[in-house]
Amino acid sequence: MLSDVHNHLYAVADPDEVVRESRERGVGLIVTNAEEIDTARKCIALAQKHDIVYAAVGIHPEYALKLPESSLAEVERLLNEEKVVAIGEIGLDYKFARSREEKDRQMLFFSKQLALAKEYDLPVIVHSRRAHRPVVETLIDSGVTADLHWFSGPIDDVINAVDHGIYFSFGPAVLHYDAYRAVVDVVPLDLMMLETDMPVRFGGGEARPWWVRQVAEFIADVKKTSVDNVIEHTWKNARRFFRV
Repeated sequence: MLSDVHNHLYAVADPDEVVRESRERGVGLIVTNAEEIDTARKCIALAQKHDIVYAAVGIHPEYALKLPESSLAEVERLLNEEKVVAIGEIGLDYKFARSREEKDRQMLFFSKQLALAKEYDLPVIVHSRRAHRPVVETLIDSGVTADLHWFSGPIDDVINAVDHGIYFSFGPAVLHYDAYRAVVDVVPLDLMMLETDMPVRFGGGEARPWWVRQVAEFIADVKKTSVDNVIEHTWKNARRFFRV
């Protein structure tokens, strides 16, 4: 079965239709990721409506610069909702945080959500942009089960993350940027998952969960293995990672 572990299902025009077509095209697992409290509630509602959909709730680093620290208490409350399987997406993004104060603010939200993950025994789905080394080092120090989504950092950071059992989810970006071939080559199949970051646009259209098959084909080419083997590994990895 195909799996899409990082997307924003609430952001498409007709989520119900996307789920219906995903199911028809062989997708058996969709994890919709929040960016802040309102989208977290939307993720939960969609997960509770559709059997193949699960929710990750959390505060994206961009919103860490806009929301009060008290919003983390609402994240914690939502962790008790049915079909919440992860905290995400969280992390660091130095495109938005440029001053030391802003970077510290993002790290505060990141660290506190990692602490929640440890307390509630949940995995995390992590966003990293222009902050790859501090993200990897913070995850290693935290000891939580983590997935680096759409990670494009230096190979040294990839190797360090792999050495500590951190997962990587790959999406349609691998089809458009040659640099991903080296990252895919380094990450073992046992630490790989598939994603789309829907509704991000690639090739003139919004990504959809079934696009992960093309990603699996790319990974199979890099790994010199079959597409079926990649799909089987990423399916099992996703089931294990989210415990579903």
